Amino acid sequence: MPTFFNIKNMIYLSSNTASQTIYLSLDEARQYFATTYTHYLIVITREENSTTGEEIAQVAVIVNENARITQLTITTVGLTLAGRYRYEVYGQNSAVNIDPTNGAVVGLVERGYMVLTDNEIFYDVPVVTINNDVIYGQ
Repeated sequence: MPTFFNIKNMIYLSSNTASQTIYLSLDEARQYFATTYTHYLIVITREENSTTGEEIAQVAVIVNENARITQLTITTVGLTLAGRYRYEVYGQNSAVNIDPTNGAVVGLVERGYMVLTDNEIFYDVPVVTINNDVIYGQ
């Protein structure tokens, strides 16, 4: 299986949330593969504090694609922990395959990192009152 991939900028998504939109530049990899492909398989793996970890694989919904940008809808349902994740996007000719070693996969198109957040606030901003009657020393 040929391998071509770009390492891109960081992506930020919410953890355990369906129907999130990401923008990637996936079409530029088509020139490196002898076989065309019609779908994208995306595998998201938690790697914070570990080389292996929680993972989901899915066939991304292509909302829009042109030579510059690919708009995909993906889910992070099942990934409940906030933190850093690795993503890999494979070009494939199957609308249902979620196995990157399957024969329908043409090759690795892009690899990168994403951060999943859970919108939890870890601190409280204290209310500080400072009196106006400050006496300075002589």
